[in-house]
Formats: sequence, C-alpha cells, structure tokens
Amino acid sequence: MDAKRKRIAIIAGAVVIALAVALSLAWKYTSLGDVLTLANITGMIEAVSGKWWAPVLVVLLYTPACLVMFPRALITLAAAVVFGPLKGFAFAMTGVVLSAFLLHWAGGHVKESTVRRIAGPRIEKLKKMLRKEGLWAITLVGLLPVAPFSVEMIVAGALRVKYRHLLPGVALAHLPGTIGTTLIGDQVMAAMTDGRQINRLVIAAVVVMVVAVGFATRRAWRRLEAA
Repeated sequence: MDAKRKRIAIIAGAVVIALAVALSLAWKYTSLGDVLTLANITGMIEAVSGKWWAPVLVVLLYTPACLVMFPRALITLAAAVVFGPLKGFAFAMTGVVLSAFLLHWAGGHVKESTVRRIAGPRIEKLKKMLRKEGLWAITLVGLLPVAPFSVEMIVAGALRVKYRHLLPGVALAHLPGTIGTTLIGDQVMAAMTDGRQINRLVIAAVVVMVVAVGFATRRAWRRLEAA
C-alpha cells in the first residue's frame, strides 16, 4: 500500500472510531435511547418487510447498534418476530459477523495509542486474551463480558488478530445467544398470533442453554488461563 492510500485508510479508520465515540455519547446523554426501542425497531422492520432490501437493512443495523452500545438482541428479536426464527437467525449472524469485520478493519488502521485512549485500562486484559489469536481464545473472549463488542473488535484490529481466527470465533461466540434470542422472538410472535400458543418448554430450554453456556465458558477460560 502506497503512502497516500495508507493515509486515507488511517483517516477512514479514525473517522469510524470517532463516530463510535460520538454515537456512544449521544446514546448515553441524549434522547436517542428513548427512540430506539424494541417496539419502534419492530415497527420499522415490519413497515419495510416487503421490500427486497429489508434483509439488507436488518443486517446493516447491527454495526451502528454496537457502536452506540444498543442491545443487538432487540434487533434479533424484532427480526425473528417479523421474518421468523430461521431468517431472523441468518440475518442476525450475518450482521454480527459483518460488524466484527468492519470494526476490526477500523482498528487495524489506527495507532494502538488511539485505541488505548478509547478502551482505557481494559486494553491490557484484552491484549493478553486476543494475542493468543487462537479460534478458541477469540470465542471465549466473545462469550465473556470482558468489554463492549465494539471495543473488543477495534482492539482486535489494532493487535492484528487474523480474520481466519476472528470471524469464526465471533460467529461461535454469538451462536448460543442468537439461537436463544430467535427462539424467544418466535415465542413472542406466537403470543401475538391467533391459533398459536407459547411453548414453555422452548423458553425453559433457552434459559437452561444460556446458564449452561455461561458456566462452561467460565470453566474453559479458567483452564485456558492456567495453561
């Protein structure tokens, strides 16, 4: 990459990170959080669900959502309610992996000192985890509440974590939660639809899965740290 293209890439990455900070502040200190609710998101998706580009919109929503620390599970719930659990699951996983790619790319074009100012003291713990660069380590980092997703991905980019580890790891980390959320979304739809009833076994299974994954993840991380 020549010097001019490198400068453009660095500027673009810095702009993405600055936008992330600005949106996070707006989410925290303005009325933006009152606008982006589950009901509003579901209504917005329903309004355009017949358009060919509606799935693209849902997928693209995940990147700004993680930038403003908006609960992406609400987008997944809305997608499952509007499109059904299978399509909702597919859109959610695509959106999460795409946002990971974009934020990793942004982090890869800025100095580590800039990322350090954004991430704060958490960056040292993230560095130790992410520099393992193994698929398993990336998956565990995604499953554990180490830092906000956007920070994790930007730091991963700054540390040059390889895409072949990052993207599958992100997908695996979000697989249980996305499955659970889409199933719950389907049950929400069942409650809103005549002729369907809520399946309590499905809800119980989701709860058990979440608890089991959380327990197994912590045990696996402790073993990894000990090793």
